[in-house]
Amino acid sequence: MLHSLSKNIFLLRNNFRNLICFQTPVPFSTTVAQDQPPHNFIIVDFLINSFGYTKDEAISVSKRLRFTVPPTNLNRVPDLLKQNGFSDAHIKSLISRRPRLLSSKNETLKPKLDFLQELGFSGSALVDLIIKNPSIVEYGINSCLVPRVNFLRSFLHSNENIVKSLKKSSWLLSVSFTKTVGYNVEILRECSVLDKHISQFLLKSPRFLTQDPDRLKDYVSRAEKFGFKKGSASFIHAICTLYHISKDALEAKFDMYKSYGWSESDIASAFRKCPSFLHLSGQKMKATMDFFVGEIGYNPKDIALKPNLFIFSLDKKLKPRYEVLKILKSRGLESKCDFLSVAIYSEERFLKRFVLRYVEEAPDIQEAYLGSSVRS
Repeated sequence: MLHSLSKNIFLLRNNFRNLICFQTPVPFSTTVAQDQPPHNFIIVDFLINSFGYTKDEAISVSKRLRFTVPPTNLNRVPDLLKQNGFSDAHIKSLISRRPRLLSSKNETLKPKLDFLQELGFSGSALVDLIIKNPSIVEYGINSCLVPRVNFLRSFLHSNENIVKSLKKSSWLLSVSFTKTVGYNVEILRECSVLDKHISQFLLKSPRFLTQDPDRLKDYVSRAEKFGFKKGSASFIHAICTLYHISKDALEAKFDMYKSYGWSESDIASAFRKCPSFLHLSGQKMKATMDFFVGEIGYNPKDIALKPNLFIFSLDKKLKPRYEVLKILKSRGLESKCDFLSVAIYSEERFLKRFVLRYVEEAPDIQEAYLGSSVRS
């Protein structure tokens, strides 16, 4: 009797276990059910119904959630974001890239949004900043955001400048200031670069200071090899130019100048005189060289002595000035002027010296200069 009772209990337990394991309905698919806790199917439905996700997209996002989200709180973060100017499309983009944002507590997220608004980001500016770099709202406000903004303020001095800088590079708030930005600042200071020039980097080209410090050291080393003196204004322009040009692109530009007969020392000398001339496109360099050498007939070596010529507009400055000099020379009014020298005159000096001076004797030079400049 006892043996029969034990056997019946054993059979009942087995049947109950089989019922649980094999007869429970499985939403969507067996695979998803094994991977996800049941409540995540509520999240899947929420994403589909609220933001237009496909079922596969919604399942993918739900799998990447690190923390469980109570069903009653699913609208909590989206509602807060909508109150701060985010559209459904913006929110969908954020959730797709940072699913765990749904798990955020408003008590944690709202102070970060308030902090950014107090800094000067509001409306579309706030939305753009966070869409470009969603990790901003994942960082601790006191451990990361406030110290990094204070660091920027020590150089940029005003919220307005900080906003300008962050609009150019939102990643300034993401990189490690100790290992990257702060380290790069120290490298520049060791090169005798003044803080006011570092401030200009942060304002005009903030990504320069977010690069790998080893790369910055390489630019410093290469600038020194070109003959730039640390701390000089030209040194700063040199390392900035090298930052914007890959080694392959720089080599291609060197090859182009060599094709005109320049030596490496000619190129290096021109670079020292006008660091930004190597930053110009190959097309602009070639057009300028063809104008002076092919059209006017100068020796290419002469152009190497005045690299500033490459940064001037051909159509708005160089060619109109050349037309004026041709007219004046054809009438014997200016027979000894060297165009290479005249080309680099300031606008005021050129007008006074070559246009206004001869308006009565050659009234057509005003049209030749001002007219062609306007048409260009």
